[in-house]
Amino acid sequence: MDIDEKLAELIPKRMTERGRITIDSLLAPIKDILNRRRFPEKSLADDQIELMFRLLSSMDTDKDPAAARVGEREARVASPYIAQLAAGFNHGIGRSGHVTAPQPKAPGASLMQQVANTVALDAIKSLGLPNVKAGIVLPLATGMTIGLVLSALRSKHAIDTVLLPRLDHTSPEKGITLTGLNLVIIPNILEGDAVRADMTKLEEELSKRKSCAILATTTFFPPRESDPVKEISRLCSDEDLPFVINNAYGVQSEAVMAHVQSAIDAGRVDAIVQSSDKNFLSPVGASVLVSPNEEVVERTAETYAGRASAAPVAQTLAALLALGRERYATLRAEQLDNKHNLDSKLTEIAESIGQRVLAVESPIASAMTLDGLDAKALGGRLYNLRVTGPRAVPMGAFGSCIDEYPHSYLVMNAAIGASKDDIASATTKLFKEVSG
Repeated sequence: MDIDEKLAELIPKRMTERGRITIDSLLAPIKDILNRRRFPEKSLADDQIELMFRLLSSMDTDKDPAAARVGEREARVASPYIAQLAAGFNHGIGRSGHVTAPQPKAPGASLMQQVANTVALDAIKSLGLPNVKAGIVLPLATGMTIGLVLSALRSKHAIDTVLLPRLDHTSPEKGITLTGLNLVIIPNILEGDAVRADMTKLEEELSKRKSCAILATTTFFPPRESDPVKEISRLCSDEDLPFVINNAYGVQSEAVMAHVQSAIDAGRVDAIVQSSDKNFLSPVGASVLVSPNEEVVERTAETYAGRASAAPVAQTLAALLALGRERYATLRAEQLDNKHNLDSKLTEIAESIGQRVLAVESPIASAMTLDGLDAKALGGRLYNLRVTGPRAVPMGAFGSCIDEYPHSYLVMNAAIGASKDDIASATTKLFKEVSG
């Protein structure tokens, strides 16, 4: 019997109709997400996201009370709380040999994953890359996803080497070496305060090799600036070489996304990798891969070994639904305001102690010199004062992306999700430490 008919038997019709309005209001955004699979304009409430996940996870066979489960992998969990940690998607996602393949025991999880992929792709398009054609949420953080993508490209293009403009960050390097590909680090150049990719050296190295790919970086800590992805994409187009962009936390910046968009339009870009937690405020564990080439995304999905945890994918989808376009636009605007505020505060502090802010183009982070000061000790004191995230780098130390950088310095970030209070508290504590 239809629920409306049943309710009509129990309570007056006008009360039934009024109750139905409330239910329909709750369900309308959920229906819209499942029907259209788009990044929502307005954010969904937590109870709506939870209800959607409950409905989908209820489709999986481990929720069937009459099922006789005799397989070796039947989504058995130790307690209800354990199931909650995966949003109820205990079977995981994918099948052996393809991480997006529908799983017979998990129709709900399979549907959730497809919704996550299409919502994430729509989000990336609407946030600055309308020229990408395919996307996937992978249950891997950025470094591992870079390795997976390069492994997929190797099977298609027979590459044996990856060229990487020097980045003093071990995750991308480990992702490359895990694939068995050779890694060649291209040294950077110092121009003023800024550390930049040396395009002359990159082209010289390319001339020595016949089968290689290039990995470039859009976002990193000062003094490292973004690689010239548009110029590199043209070079890769001319030389017919795969090009992967590590756009780890670039989605939050309209300027960075505009550079990536122009790179796609100007030449060849095979894949762009974004961190889920850095851009969409989800727990660590997932990334969003997008590409102008659908085959790259499909081949990457086929390269993943075995099934995967559904938890990072569900968390990313939940974060995207909790944000929506309107809230994300607000967070982007706040990020810009916080960056300007951070620049202003660091300039005041630096000038008060005879230091200066580094003249480096970075949409998210700022750095001030610590010449003559003990950078390592300052970093430790700030940590003890409960200031998390600053990078205090002694002169010439690893982290500057170049040998013998001429300054000690401190980096602070005004990343998306940070508050004005975060900036004010951190810079106030910094001032007390360096001026005391």
